[in-house]
Parts: sequence; structure tokens; C-alpha cells
Amino acid sequence: MDTINHPDFGNIIDYQRLRDGMPAVLDHVYPTFNLMGSMLEATRLFGNNPSYMTACAASGLAYMMLVAAEEDELAAQLKGKIFTLGWTEEHTGTDLLSVRTEAAPLNGDPKGKRFHIKGKKWLINNSYHADYHSVIAKVDPAASGPRSISIFAVPHSSTKNWQRLETHVLRSMVLTKFEIDGPGILIGQVGRGLEILQRMALPSKYHCAYMGVSMVADSLPAAIEHLSSKRIFDVNPIQFSNVFRQLYNLVQQAALINFSFFRALAFSDSPFLQFHGIMLKSWLLLKCNEILSQNLLVAGSKGFLKPSNIGGNAIDSFVYPVFDGHYTMNTLMTYKHTRRYLEATRRGDIDARMKVLREKAYVALEGKQILNNSRETRHPPFFDYAEYIERCGLPIALDAGILIATSRRIMTEIGARDVTNEPEYRYKVGMLVHNLEALLSAVELWKVTANDHYLNAIVMQYNEVAKLTNRIISEGCLDVNFIEPLRQLPLPKPADPRQFLLDLLDVKSQIRGAEVLPHPPAPSPAS
Repeated sequence: MDTINHPDFGNIIDYQRLRDGMPAVLDHVYPTFNLMGSMLEATRLFGNNPSYMTACAASGLAYMMLVAAEEDELAAQLKGKIFTLGWTEEHTGTDLLSVRTEAAPLNGDPKGKRFHIKGKKWLINNSYHADYHSVIAKVDPAASGPRSISIFAVPHSSTKNWQRLETHVLRSMVLTKFEIDGPGILIGQVGRGLEILQRMALPSKYHCAYMGVSMVADSLPAAIEHLSSKRIFDVNPIQFSNVFRQLYNLVQQAALINFSFFRALAFSDSPFLQFHGIMLKSWLLLKCNEILSQNLLVAGSKGFLKPSNIGGNAIDSFVYPVFDGHYTMNTLMTYKHTRRYLEATRRGDIDARMKVLREKAYVALEGKQILNNSRETRHPPFFDYAEYIERCGLPIALDAGILIATSRRIMTEIGARDVTNEPEYRYKVGMLVHNLEALLSAVELWKVTANDHYLNAIVMQYNEVAKLTNRIISEGCLDVNFIEPLRQLPLPKPADPRQFLLDLLDVKSQIRGAEVLPHPPAPSPAS
């Protein structure tokens, strides 16, 4: 997409084009809230260009503070302006409770909404061109608890001394550090900044994941087309068994992350908003990085050319796991769900879940996810994981009970060693929960599409869980038995490898056709 030559910043995105498009994107945010609708509108306007989409997402997320705080008058008045996230400071990183920006109430304001904001912000996208900044600041500089921060809408006129920070990725974005010294408007109530921020941040995790999934959906078909058209030894490389195997494995993983994203969105109006959002931000985005990097290697030298989206997406994708909060912090948040996830006894309703997936997956629906009760989103209703997978009736010898039992033994072992709260184990166990949920997603991908070609997606994800579990056991010298991996089903030999792989990538069509198609016969396990 076109960039412009700025006299101070060089080759950057056209912020006027962004400003012109924001009203249409925000029409899906206020007065109604349609998470997927806003993302699809941004795609229509900006074609999934990473720099434009990131700038659009940052502006949309910052604007969401008005919706999350139910500041309806301001939300209507400022819709269409460019916003930015004035949260992070160089010394704090993702520890927002340690910000040093201060807010002092201005005299003569009967509503108590006007404050003077003073501080410094760092690594902020859109900041030079933004009309308003969503700023985290402290009314009491000495406070440090959850009620210590408030959130403010700060106009561009209250900012100064911008300095661009060059990056390795998304080079046409404008990230800066700058100072704030001027008036701002309190959003919500004093001390409620973290609560508003949490309401904003949960849906935002879907924005980041959407970009990762979109990059994979953009790059993998490009590699398939390239390897189906070029010729080596007078043969298309996709016909070589080693190339087809690599593409096949990548397609299985890409289909899974695509389905996992839209599966999460289908359930996002439920208390799983937080759990699935964090999983997408951590597990899914790291998988996108992995898939795009491997895809670049399979595609070969063409991927390194500047016009190719194969290499460009692989490089730019690495910004998304850290955009709006580091993936490590998000994974640590999952740890608190572990016991309830592993020990749930409720019986999951397979038919009800399949109905939701058939009706809501890949459909833009209005909802009020941003206003969900935080107490509910912190306590999603888990069900008996292994029993649910067993009732799904997989035609392969997969025992999810072994995974759950081993995970429980890991928790018991680290508890006995009194290392339960060490960040290393909290992170590892959080990733383990994400990978277990990804396996459940793979099973539901197979179930809802009725396509046995996705059985290898299940096997591959089972082996990912086994690899992570065994690494936790090995690195911690834990007294727990290792998990043996499963063998993949035989590699298919389609007459048209290109079309076969593209069809597997099109999960949406697979779901839409599942109601009339029976399960195809499953391949026999390898001997």
C-alpha cells in the first residue's frame, strides 16, 4: 500500500488515509460493538497491510477507552479521530503500575474531569499524528496498587518533543518517545484506569491475533502458488515429496491457527473472552511467527525479494506478540486457571459447541464483549477435557487422559518443590495449558468439518503438547514419566497437490460443507 515521504520521518504511511478510514472502522465499535466487523472493515480499507493495520488497530484500541468507560458523549464526539496508546514508559515496559506520569486536578472544574498531565511516554505508535492520546497516569505519584492509575484523553496540543524510534519491523510506522505537559480529560473515575484498561485490552488481543492469522493466510498460499508454477529439473517443486511434506505440515498448522482464532471469536461473547484472548496473544501469535519463518525457508529465494509478501510478513509478524503487552505476561496470566482447567468435572456439550461453531465461526456478530463483567471473564466454565475428547470419537489412538494426568503430576511435583510461584514454572505451565487447549481446538476442527484430512493436525498438536511436557519434566528433573509422541497418518498423494493444500487452508468452506458431507475414510496409521 502507498506510503508518503514525510520531511521529518521519511517514508511512512499516509496518515490522512488512515484518518479518512477510521470513522468506518469505528462504526463497528460504537454505538454497537462488533469486534470482527471492525477488523473486516479495516481489511477492506487497508488490505491487511501490516503497517496500516497496526496503526488502525492502535487507534481503534485507544478509542475503545471511551466505550469501555461508557463515556458515550465523548465516544460520539471523537469518533473518527486518530488515537494512540500513551501507556508505556521506557523504565517500566509492561509494568503499567510503575508509570511516573502524573495527573493533577485543574482548579475551577466543577465536574472534576480536567487534569494537567505531565510525564514521558516511549515506543508509541501514531503519537506524532494522533489527535488524542489514551494516557495512563497517577493522581497520587506515591501510590502503586491496582487503584493507583487513572486513564485520560490527552489532546495532541498537550504533547511535545517527539523523537522517532527506528525499528527493524513495520518500518513505515512512526513510533516515538515524547513528553506530555498540558491538560487532559479524565476517562471514567479516578483510580479506575486499570479496570478500564483491562476491558479494552481483552478484545484487543483478538486484533493482534487477526493480523498474525491474516499474514499466514496471505503468505502460505503465495508460497504454494510459487512452488506450483516454478520449475526445477522440468518439474514443479510442489511435486517433490520433501517440498510437499513441508507445505503439508505448514498447511495443517495454518488451518489450526485459523480455526482457533475464529473459534475463539465465536465464543467471545461468553466468559471465555479472557482465556481465549490470552491464548491467542501467546500461543497463536508465536505459532504464526514459526509458520511464517518456515514458510519463507520453503519458498526459497523469492521470499527475500522486496515485492514478496512471503518474507515481508515473516519479518513483520514478530512485532505482534509484543504489541499491546508482552506475550510472556499474557501467558503468566493463564497460570491461575491451571488447576481449574485440569480438574474440571463438568460434562462438555459437544452438540451445543458444534452448533455455535457452525453458526458463529467466520460470522461478524454484534456483542458487548468490551463491557463483560470482569469477575465472569476471570472464571470461565471449564469442562472435563479428556472425557470430552474421548466422546468426540476420534478414529486414532489418542489418549487425552494421559496428558491431563501427566500435567497434574507436574503440578504436584513443582508444588512439592515449592517452586509453584516461580516465573519459570508459571510461564511453562501457562504455555502447557495453551497447547492443551490448542489440541482441543484441533479435535473440534476435525469434528465440525467432518474432514479426516485434519486428523494429522490433531496428531501434530498432540506431539507439540508432548514435546513441551517432556521439556518441562527434563529441564526440572521432575519425577514424572515422559509422554510418547504419536505417529502421523500417511502423507496423502493427491492428483493436484496445489488445489489439495489450498482446500485444506479454506477452513471456512470446510465448515460450511460439513453438514452435507460425511466423514471421508481415515487413512490407515503408518506401520
